[in-house]
Amino acid sequence: MSKDLPREYMIARISDLDPAPSMRPFEAGETKGLLIRLPDGGFHAVSGLCPHAKAPLHEGVLCGHQLVCSWHQSVFDVTSGALQEPPALGGLEHFAVRIQGNEVFVTLVPSPTPAPTKPNFTPKSRRTVLVVGAGAAGQVAAETLRKEGFDGRVILIGPEPEAPYDRTNLSKHFLSGKARREDLPLRPDPGFFDKLGVERKVAAVSRLDARGKTAVLSDGETLIYDAAILATGGAPRPLDVPGADHPRVCLLRNVADAERILALTSGKDASAVAIGASFIGMEAVSSLAQRGVKTTVLSPDEVPFAKQFGRAIGASIRSLHEQNGVRFLAGAEAERIEQASGDGLIVHLASGEQVEADMAMVGIGVRPATDFVEGVERADDGGILVDEHLHAGNGLYAVGDIACFPLPSEDGKGERVRIEHWRVAQQHAALAARNIAHPDTPESLQASGFVPFFWTFHFGQRMNYVDHASAWDEVVFDGDPKAPPFLAYYLRGDRAVAAVGTQRDADLAAMHELLRLERPPTSDQLKAGGYRPAQALG
Repeated sequence: MSKDLPREYMIARISDLDPAPSMRPFEAGETKGLLIRLPDGGFHAVSGLCPHAKAPLHEGVLCGHQLVCSWHQSVFDVTSGALQEPPALGGLEHFAVRIQGNEVFVTLVPSPTPAPTKPNFTPKSRRTVLVVGAGAAGQVAAETLRKEGFDGRVILIGPEPEAPYDRTNLSKHFLSGKARREDLPLRPDPGFFDKLGVERKVAAVSRLDARGKTAVLSDGETLIYDAAILATGGAPRPLDVPGADHPRVCLLRNVADAERILALTSGKDASAVAIGASFIGMEAVSSLAQRGVKTTVLSPDEVPFAKQFGRAIGASIRSLHEQNGVRFLAGAEAERIEQASGDGLIVHLASGEQVEADMAMVGIGVRPATDFVEGVERADDGGILVDEHLHAGNGLYAVGDIACFPLPSEDGKGERVRIEHWRVAQQHAALAARNIAHPDTPESLQASGFVPFFWTFHFGQRMNYVDHASAWDEVVFDGDPKAPPFLAYYLRGDRAVAAVGTQRDADLAAMHELLRLERPPTSDQLKAGGYRPAQALG
């Protein structure tokens, strides 16, 4: 916004506005904003683009005073602009509104948004919190501790020298060339943690003793803590076949891995073979194919993602890849890898077939990165068992991919699950940090209105998934997955427990709120036809 522009603009006439609660975008000078009419008739004005990915917020949904972004489900309180749910890290600018007769005016000086600040330490407040894992969840944990007034020592530990960055962008946009390295950091300001009073240690944790509350770092330093948040995420499962250590076999976990894949596929007529059909692997295949890399997928299953989405949607994703030139080998099993006659490699399949490529990318899933933790209860898959507060015991919290937690349910009991989604890790991290900052009033996932969400991205099509259905009785479709737009509702009993879709962003944002409010559609409503979540939300 130019300093020479007038401070106040007339942006609407009340007689032209919908008398019901509504949102209307406006432009004033260089500012894109959003005028909101709430159920009580009051008006508020906020910035019109989501700070996470610049989504136009008027395409989202309004539920009371909460605004849900349609792209990635960030949630904001429009009365203040405050952030309620990630993946955005900060709130919206909130502008003063003035009504004069029939006209609505907005002042383009934003209301100050409280920001986390460096505390004034006192001997009494020198509690130490370790945040182990310097990804998005670690970033959110450190920030939330300060936002919630924690004035002790906060130490953020992670082995990568980079500041926390958007790891989801590696497979979705970085490998396609649509995102640059400088686009990845979650907080571009290199001095951000200094301003928060957060100590950053570039190291791995070799051993954490949950009973003794000590952590030994890879550089030999030992730290004693009062509370700790484990946010180490998942470690890619390595391929266990002869030749898997070939220098052109890659995993995709961090930015260094992504840059290595780019370097190996930078030549003319480059080729790649993807071993496995995980979400990250298939997104990476999409990105490489968009750069013209000839790619083959070795999938253990005929239909990818059938376990998560069902066969119909999994088949549509496979078809989308094949329409874009990806070769898909179903039921293929890599048996060994050998050096090719040139610079590439050859993957030998159990069927006897051979696939030659410049490089191989392994995407066969992840396991919880928890081997270094002692003195905790674990699930069979290595996840750490936590309660509804994400507490594993003795001041230790586990969040994100490594947390085996009770998913909130209507009966209040909750199915114990482990969900490997980026936004879930951020939601968990914020809750764990709030519980450390306010130990006398712990908040639970049930009370927080927790609704899981994730998205996957293939050849320009974003598929959003709201809530979590590890099992379902029936899927009801609104539209055809082979020809988006479509929505799919996953029913357990007579109620929808999750939904997925493409090009139905507002409806999926509305489903987020309907599930949070425990007002999901019933089987009868869906099978009658014409059900629209955005309309049902009201």
